[in-house]
Amino acid sequence: MPVSLSEAIRTVLSGSTQPLSPGQIRDQIKTLFPHLYQTEAHRVGIEKGNYQSFDHALLNPIYALVTRSSDFLVDRTVKPMLISLASEEAADEAPEENYESEQGLVYVLGTGLFTSSGMKIVKIGHTTQPLLSRIAQLYTTGTPFQFEELHTWRTRNYTELEQAMHRLFAPFRINRAREFFTEEVLLHVTAVAAIHASIQSARVVA
Repeated sequence: MPVSLSEAIRTVLSGSTQPLSPGQIRDQIKTLFPHLYQTEAHRVGIEKGNYQSFDHALLNPIYALVTRSSDFLVDRTVKPMLISLASEEAADEAPEENYESEQGLVYVLGTGLFTSSGMKIVKIGHTTQPLLSRIAQLYTTGTPFQFEELHTWRTRNYTELEQAMHRLFAPFRINRAREFFTEEVLLHVTAVAAIHASIQSARVVA
């Protein structure tokens, strides 16, 4: 059975004596696991304008996977960020995301938690799984309440929409290393998603 992207990333990192950037991981995967590079999904994504190149088509899901899975530790204090393997005890045993999928969900979830000033805390993320599966995955022993769906958008370039929201809503972010924000973002999420949808549906006229 062919090695998955997640397995390939783990293999690359386990063979390195130091953390690697997403670009370094991509370059090693191109050499060690060529079946994961220039795939049919990559070709289609480039033709539809989702990716700029084959390198971009491989880098994008690497970035999305390492920043979302507890299998990996991400050091965002440096640029480019550096990735290393988490301990086995911290590894996430949930099903892997399918980053070959052309579409995914960007979600805003209520957490049932509040800041010290009484503001609601929400989570902004993305998934290629059914939303209920993702919510169940997030409901761990360290989470006192099951998350609640507030907004979802099924879209192409879902990781770009999520990342745009994370950047735009940085003033409302509780912890730069986590995907949690104050409820103030709820005034703006629909507008940002609408702009993304408009861009995705636009056609370039030669």
